[in-house]
Amino acid sequence: MIRVCPPLRLFCLRGCLLGLLAVLPATLRAQPAIPPEVHERLQRLEGLVEDLLASQAALQKNLAALRDELQTVREESRRAGDRLGERFVAHEDLRKLAEALREVDRKREEDKRLILEEIKKLAATPIAPPPRATPRPAPPKTEPPPAGPLKGYTYKVKPGDTLSAIVQAYNQSGVKVTVDDVLKANPKLKPNRLMVDQEIFIPDPNLK
Repeated sequence: MIRVCPPLRLFCLRGCLLGLLAVLPATLRAQPAIPPEVHERLQRLEGLVEDLLASQAALQKNLAALRDELQTVREESRRAGDRLGERFVAHEDLRKLAEALREVDRKREEDKRLILEEIKKLAATPIAPPPRATPRPAPPKTEPPPAGPLKGYTYKVKPGDTLSAIVQAYNQSGVKVTVDDVLKANPKLKPNRLMVDQEIFIPDPNLK
């Protein structure tokens, strides 16, 4: 009796192979750190799947042709009636058809076995994780060089003096200084409580 692979089974197998073929290239692109031997196996597996798909297409064509031929042989056998010679020819043709179907089915099973072996090898091969990016050390902090001793003038407060008036008088004499500069140079100075004969340091950055 001739056993033919059901069309539904071929259709399901073809769908699985197409899905596998679609996943393999994406896997190769998404894993840049795949070891060379694993990458080679994936490419080999992709080639086997493509070959098996081509074999499946050829198998479907062969099955269709064999069905047509088998139908023709059956019709000729029925028309032959009781003629023994024609019945012998019909049986011989049926035997050849059965052998051809068995050979096609055997090749399909062999291709499927090769694909399963490749998948098992891939599953057993560990994939190294991508190397971690090592943080770059922070550049050493450079502190500004210590400022040298301030140069300037010492002023003694006179009655009626205000800090702003003192600064304005020095500016008019050519010393470029501000109230803020004087306060920074005299941290303990209270500008609203100046005392007579109190000494105030007036910085002059242009003084050599």
